[in-house]
Amino acid sequence: MTATPTDPQQFNSSPADSTGKDLVSLEGRRKSRGRQAWFWSSVWLMLLVASSALGLWAVALITRLPPLPNCDRISVFSADSERLYCARQSAVSGAEQDLVAGIQLISAWDETHPLYQDSQEVANRWSKGLLKLAQQRMQKGHIDRATQLLGYIPPRAEIYAEAQVASGRWLQEWAKGEEISAVVIEAVGNQNWSGARQQLRDIKRLTSDYWLKDRHRYLGQHIQREEDARRTLIKAQTLASDGQMESLAEALTLIRQIEVQSHAWPEAKPLLTDWADVLLTYGLQKWEQDDLAGAIAIIQKVPADLATKSEAQDLVQFAHAQRLAAFQQDWEPTYGDVLNLMDAIQAVQDIGRESPFYQDAQAKLELWTKQLSDLQQLYGATLMAHLNQKASLKLAIEQAQIITTDRPQRQQAQTLISHWSKEIQRIEDRPALVRAQQLADSGDKASLQAAIVEARKIQQGRALRIDAQTKIAQWSKQIQVLEDQPLYSKALDLASKGKLRDAITEARKIQKGRALYSQAQDSIKNWTNRIQIAEDRPILDEAEELAYQGRLSDAIALAARIASGRALYREARNAISIWDAERAYIQSLQQPIDDDYYEEDGHSDHE
Repeated sequence: MTATPTDPQQFNSSPADSTGKDLVSLEGRRKSRGRQAWFWSSVWLMLLVASSALGLWAVALITRLPPLPNCDRISVFSADSERLYCARQSAVSGAEQDLVAGIQLISAWDETHPLYQDSQEVANRWSKGLLKLAQQRMQKGHIDRATQLLGYIPPRAEIYAEAQVASGRWLQEWAKGEEISAVVIEAVGNQNWSGARQQLRDIKRLTSDYWLKDRHRYLGQHIQREEDARRTLIKAQTLASDGQMESLAEALTLIRQIEVQSHAWPEAKPLLTDWADVLLTYGLQKWEQDDLAGAIAIIQKVPADLATKSEAQDLVQFAHAQRLAAFQQDWEPTYGDVLNLMDAIQAVQDIGRESPFYQDAQAKLELWTKQLSDLQQLYGATLMAHLNQKASLKLAIEQAQIITTDRPQRQQAQTLISHWSKEIQRIEDRPALVRAQQLADSGDKASLQAAIVEARKIQQGRALRIDAQTKIAQWSKQIQVLEDQPLYSKALDLASKGKLRDAITEARKIQKGRALYSQAQDSIKNWTNRIQIAEDRPILDEAEELAYQGRLSDAIALAARIASGRALYREARNAISIWDAERAYIQSLQQPIDDDYYEEDGHSDHE
């Protein structure tokens, strides 16, 4: 198709212009074909990806497993397979209720059930778990629950017969154990302690831990507890029978130790009341005799709940208030002291005006009120002193000094002031002792002397004076060792070379009282012994040679030359004793024969 020329200039165009236009047209056609090729490639690629994804989805849809059942929503209307699955999952925990639920699910399935074979293995496994749990229950003494668990094991389980045998055996053992326990308790009630213990031995024939350990221990303690209670009652009755109030008070203390659950308590309870009445009456008599201290000493033995009369109650209350107020007064006050004194004040304040003890109680009230005020003052001062600072200690001392000489806690205040004053001295003098120690740590003579000078700055009577003197003595010995060590070392060197006499002379230069004196004297003694042995050994050897030759008298004379105090003196004396005995024996053999001997035997010359 050709275009109709409309422009007259077209007929006048040159051949060069026509060629350029053809090139432009050709280039445009090439670009158009390239865009079409790219478009179709993209379309085919998208189709390929879509078909691959569709294929993968189809394969996954065909091969995926069916959804697992939701065990939280399982019910009796669910399929047996789902219920079996959930039972298996829950039984993995091994919990008692889960195993029972699983067993109950499959126990009714017979051989005709489609899942019978699948459930057989889990039935055996769950039954073994139940048997193990039942044994644990039985060992702890829960026999009812143990046999109940065994009852859940179905007849189809492999261990069914074993479970039935175990159940019967456990029940039989429990019956035997209960029988033994009843006999033991009856023997205890009859105070037959030896018989109870003899019967208790039969429990050892049982097998479960409950009887062998728990029940055996309980019954043994029960026997001992009842026997102790009975012995305590008898001892208390014996004490009370002598008629002395002190013995009766001790008997009352003893009888209160008897446990309420014991068989002896019904007998002890009326005695407790009677004896308390006797003591209260005696205490009132003491008070009427103006012996308030003696009355309180007796009444304090009586528990407050045993006082029945109003006068006795007031006296008991007064006595217990006295005991509360009897705190230690020679050291730091405690919060407990303050509370006890407050309770004592409250106790005497409850004694009314109509009570015969009112005046005495008021007198104590006045004293204890002052003591409480002092204690509170000292307790506050003590809290400040515990900061262990110089300023806080001074403030604590000022607070304690407020307590004047006429106050009841003056002695305690003075004790605390003295202690805190020494603490201040320690704080003041400790830097000097620390500096002295730092100087002494260098170890040389000059440093040790400087340390001694520093430590002597702590004056006599100060809290750290003894510590300083101890350090000074220690450092003085160190200086002496530094001064005398060359002498001692030289002596040791001489001794190692065999010059023992020179070594002794050198060691004797160390004076008595010096740090190395004792050590030097030991060495001198050793070296002296070595010299003496060297001098006397030839003499003793020569004497032994003479004795060997039979010259005992010469040997004894020669060995006697070793003087007393010499190193070989004891050895020489032992040898002399032996040789002297030998010489005496030889001389006894050489004595002339008595003529009377022959006359008696019929060998006389006259015959």
